[in-house]
Amino acid sequence: MMLRPGLTFAVAVVASAAAIACSNSPSSPTQSAVSIAAPSPLRPSADASLRFADQPIAVAVQNATMKGATGVIYTFEVATDSAFASKVQTKDNVSEGTNGQTTVQLDPLAGGKDYYWHARATGGGATSPFSPTYKFTIGPAVIVNSPVPIGPLAGATTTPRPALRVMNVTRTGPAGPFTYLFEIANSSAFTNVIVTATQTEGVDETGFIPSSDLPINATLYWRASGVDANTGVSSTPTAVQSFATRAFTQAETVAEQLGVPLWPGMQPSGNPGHATMGDDRTRGVGWNVQTLHYVPGNVSFQSPDIEMLRYFDLWDRGFDPDSAIAWMNANGYPSIAKWYPGPEKAVLGLKYVYIAARDKVVTNATWDMVLRVE
Repeated sequence: MMLRPGLTFAVAVVASAAAIACSNSPSSPTQSAVSIAAPSPLRPSADASLRFADQPIAVAVQNATMKGATGVIYTFEVATDSAFASKVQTKDNVSEGTNGQTTVQLDPLAGGKDYYWHARATGGGATSPFSPTYKFTIGPAVIVNSPVPIGPLAGATTTPRPALRVMNVTRTGPAGPFTYLFEIANSSAFTNVIVTATQTEGVDETGFIPSSDLPINATLYWRASGVDANTGVSSTPTAVQSFATRAFTQAETVAEQLGVPLWPGMQPSGNPGHATMGDDRTRGVGWNVQTLHYVPGNVSFQSPDIEMLRYFDLWDRGFDPDSAIAWMNANGYPSIAKWYPGPEKAVLGLKYVYIAARDKVVTNATWDMVLRVE
């Protein structure tokens, strides 16, 4: 059957309209737009106060919520003003973290200032708004200068348990309590440290005495550093000082038994070998550690005490009695001892005893401890 030309045209129009209607059907898929919400700031938290020593600081955000984006990266900005007109650091192209957070480490910032930070995310051709801005504060820097060695200084000769002493460090900034690290080594390079000790800061100066003997007749080296206990900021070490150890002198040996440093402060000059401790019991009570009784005052006391030992040590170093008294009082070891010269007496008067030069010979003398009876 043959169709008329007019009928054919009508069918074509209907088919075309059906096709258009089908293409506009709600069931047909459409491409979604990419969207990224601003990340949420985590740390430093708002108005956080950080120590200068806490640097480098890590800045972190909660990952941005996104739709249709992959390969998301973050930009972090830090400024000294909330409008970000004065940016001090920008960290771009920071890959998104896999644990729900994205973190970047800042370069060191100047201390004693307020800072502002925010971040935004970029992915799929879209960029989020910046996160809320958080402020944080970095405290001032703690600057610690090197302590100054007091003694023993380079080339000194010491006992096997020398008193290492330094002037306390000078510092600026909000420093806390200080400790001092003392090190003793057998080389100036400190590749083999044989003794270390940490001491609490003293008044004006800080010291350390080893609790066991160092090697005798050895050349050793020491240094010390000051450490801020709150921040961990440490000074550079003192200049390295060398010293040579020798055996204990007579006075040092007895002081060791007492558990008292013979010379905790200033050290007298001179070399031992000019005096002998008398042990003849017909001439005195001897120099061994003992408890004696002073009858006139009905007082028991320990003999020798540290003052007696210091006088003997000065005589052993070549001091005469009057010079020994003067040195003690001038160098932080106050004494009321009195020297009664020969030829009548040749004795040093102390509170409970006399220390007598045997046979009234003062030079290179043997010194006897005599209990006072008056």
